[in-house]
Amino acid sequence: MLRKMFGGIRMTWRTLILFAILSGIVTGLIALLVPDGNSLRQIAVTFEAWIVLAILVVVNCEKPMEAACKTFVYFLISQPLVYLVQVPFNSMGFGLFQYYYPYWFYWTLATFPGAFLAWHIRRDDGIAAVILSVALAMLILLGTGYLRDLIRQPPKFLLSTLFCYGSVPLLILCILHKRNPRLIASGIAVLALAVCLFLQFRAGSDANAYGTSFGLDSTVYPVTSEWKVRLADPENGTASLFVGDDVVGSSVTVSIQDPKRSADVILTDPEGNDHLFPAEVIRDGNGNPTFLYGQD
Repeated sequence: MLRKMFGGIRMTWRTLILFAILSGIVTGLIALLVPDGNSLRQIAVTFEAWIVLAILVVVNCEKPMEAACKTFVYFLISQPLVYLVQVPFNSMGFGLFQYYYPYWFYWTLATFPGAFLAWHIRRDDGIAAVILSVALAMLILLGTGYLRDLIRQPPKFLLSTLFCYGSVPLLILCILHKRNPRLIASGIAVLALAVCLFLQFRAGSDANAYGTSFGLDSTVYPVTSEWKVRLADPENGTASLFVGDDVVGSSVTVSIQDPKRSADVILTDPEGNDHLFPAEVIRDGNGNPTFLYGQD
């Protein structure tokens, strides 16, 4: 059944358009109904599911140009619908579409050459394995980030972690059928996993020694470069603000000198209103501190 999905579907224009409409509407409803920070809601703001869906379109096309055109149209229809479905129910109104969709439009443009190249994974040879490995590495990178968050706050992002990591062997087995291409793709995937785990957890251990980072709910805090952040006790460390987008959300990174003193964070909007993020300090068996932040 899964192998038939990845290469056994007749991807007519009618099928493609219906698939795009369904993908956009379902994703928009997920963004509306599922709370922020939940694994299922990630499909509305991050890449992992769209990588798999794009590959599904590509491998069910007969020629490279057909794959490029149909993948482009798929994203051209589905991505606007994600936001247009939300417009009547969001406080930003049509501004939601105007603010978030342009970023995805740039990626939509990139799908045309990307799908033209990606179609060659149908060759089922060493070149196909290398091309497929680009998508696999992206899934592994995203999955490792979710794994880090899962370890910090279980079971948050459990489904996202399983989806990213589980998609890697699924794509290898469903798209590549010969032994050597599978071995090449698997070897590259294992190497990518080792590198991502090393980099993520080395950086994570350094950041958690006297601080942490936490994400911001974009529906509550529509952060721009005009927003400011600081510690309630500025002599105890620093706080920096990362302004994100639909793929990587906005976040605050905190570095604390003395975990016994206040680590509360204050976020200031362009109107001068302060938003307090109180810190809760939790220590492990060795006395090492971890900071968890609530939101006002």
